[in-house]
Formats: sequence, C-alpha cells, structure tokens
Amino acid sequence: MSKSRTKTLKSLELLFVYVVVPLFTAYQLQGFYNLVPLLVVAVLLLVGLLKSRSFDRKRFWRLEPVNWKFLAGRFLLVSALVYGFIRLFHQELLYYLPQENLDRYLLTVALYPFWSVIPQEIVYRAWYYHRYSDLFQNEKLSILVNSALFGFSHIVFGNWVAVSGAFLVSFVFSHTYRKHDSLLIVIIEHFVYGVMIFSLGMGRFFK
Repeated sequence: MSKSRTKTLKSLELLFVYVVVPLFTAYQLQGFYNLVPLLVVAVLLLVGLLKSRSFDRKRFWRLEPVNWKFLAGRFLLVSALVYGFIRLFHQELLYYLPQENLDRYLLTVALYPFWSVIPQEIVYRAWYYHRYSDLFQNEKLSILVNSALFGFSHIVFGNWVAVSGAFLVSFVFSHTYRKHDSLLIVIIEHFVYGVMIFSLGMGRFFK
C-alpha cells in the first residue's frame, strides 16, 4: 500500500475516532450512556496497542525518574487558576460537591480513574501519538491537534467551560506523556487534576 493511501486511511480513521464518535455520543446518548462509546473505543485501541510490534509496552507502567517538584508546581499553578476562575465567575460552585454531597463526591473520585482517566489517556495520548504523529508536519502541530480533539470530545457535556478547559489541560498531559514516555505517569497526573476540579467545584461542568 502506498504511503499516500496509508495516510489517507489513517486520516479517515482519526476523524472517525475523534470526531464522529464524540458527535454521536453528544447528540444520541444521555446520562450514563454517554460513557459507553469512550469505554468501547478505549478497549479496542488498547487491544491494538498490545498487538502492535512498534509500541513499547513499558509505556504502560514506566516510572522513570521524574521531576515531581516540577509536576507539583505546575499542578499548584493550574489549581490557582481554576480557583480564581470559580471565585470570580461561579463563586456559588466553590466546594459545592464535597460540602453538599460527600458520599457522591467520594464515589466520583473512586470511579473517576476507570470511567474517564484511563480510557481517555489510552485514546488521546497512547493511541494518538503512537498511530497518528506521522500525519503532521511537526511535533507542535501534532500536539495542537491533539488538544483540539481532546477539547472537542468534551462537547458531550454541553458547555464551553468543559471544552476550553479540556483543550488547555491537554497540553499539560501531552507534555507529560511525551517527556516521560509513560502512560502511568500521565494517568496519575490526570487523576490528580480531576480530583482538584471536583473538589473546587468545577465538576458541575463535567457531568
């Protein structure tokens, strides 16, 4: 198969996974069911990664030396920005979930890695950078497209805050994944950011 034909097929595949599936989810499914397509796609792509000879399986669990101080500092900066946003524009939401419904908050935190973090990182970091990086002229463009697609996937929540927030934080997650070549590290980081969002009150935009 020619390189041009291969790139065309990959491009169509990318559009299906990252555009068609989120659109279908947003307009055809409601409530709990809007999680199903992401989970199904994640399982299928995980199988694809496991079967791929060119994918380094050590990426699943690699915990190489990490500058945790840098990651912590970046997390604190993002947390301050999120806190400032809520304080200025949605003060009524600040700490609303842990204060008003602690049981639901704890259940959300407990389930969050499985119904959101792990599937998303398999689809948007591991599979995307393994499969589609050669479609773009350079690394920066690949990362920008990744962030745009990750933000777009959040149209299922029906608000601009979820879409724009996901777009911006995707740059953070892509940086972590590409720098450390580790799915485990970016999953940990994604989980911590999500807990921060639910704790401060922005979880209202992601449900």
